[in-house]
Amino acid sequence: EHVNLVQAWHGADLKYQLMNAVCGMRKMPPLTDDEKQGLLLHGCDAGDYGWHGRGVYLTQFPSYGTVFISNKGTAKGTVIDAALPGSPAASSSTTSTATMCGAWESGSGGLKPLLLSHVLMGRPYPVTVSKDAPFHENMHGKECPSGFDSCYSLVRGGRANMDPIRMYDDGSIDAPQADELVVFNPCQVLPYCLVMCRSRSSVEGPSGAPLLLVVDPHPDEVLLEWVAHNGNVEVRRFVSTADVIAWISQHWQDEKYEKLKPLHDVVQRGA
Repeated sequence: EHVNLVQAWHGADLKYQLMNAVCGMRKMPPLTDDEKQGLLLHGCDAGDYGWHGRGVYLTQFPSYGTVFISNKGTAKGTVIDAALPGSPAASSSTTSTATMCGAWESGSGGLKPLLLSHVLMGRPYPVTVSKDAPFHENMHGKECPSGFDSCYSLVRGGRANMDPIRMYDDGSIDAPQADELVVFNPCQVLPYCLVMCRSRSSVEGPSGAPLLLVVDPHPDEVLLEWVAHNGNVEVRRFVSTADVIAWISQHWQDEKYEKLKPLHDVVQRGA
């Protein structure tokens, strides 16, 4: 009844993502008495111990996941042919995790590693109180509330200042920019796909914004409008695959859509 299985992304530097993929997520240790005292006295100035709970953080917004990957964690170059420990081919491979990281980071053209996982949310606790609220009211560094299996929050703000969305006295509410899923037991996360991505789309719209081509006879209009408004994305909607192929064939030579050429080449090959 309360399985609540979802897919979500985890952003971290490559060496940690490889360890997460092989060994699973790391369980966060509880706060020490000194750390708790620091939060009581100094609040967020004492450090980030998990603003929405002391657990593993994931998001259903991949672009938000990349925010938590440092420049040192970007992957560069071409992946080498190496098996991860525990895989069928691992017995014949002597390549270590460190060697794989080095191979990724030695080339040019940065990619960011996102780990896609199945997440068992169970019964989620809705986090609606700001991290800046008094320590006894917020979830900063706290364990999972009794009777719940995870925490969930719709958030907005800058990288260093993400906070739950708020409802105001006039009934208006903040538009969310992303969400945060927090689980407290690593067994609730099953990693299954490590995705190397760029921060921007390889196909850009007329103003340099990413171009999203949606093929769906019954698209979620509200969702697409939100993506276009909040992600600086040019959204093009099509009813069928034939329609999008025709549009690509018509516009791939336009200067503003010059990066459509690889898609046009694929269409020409009949792929």
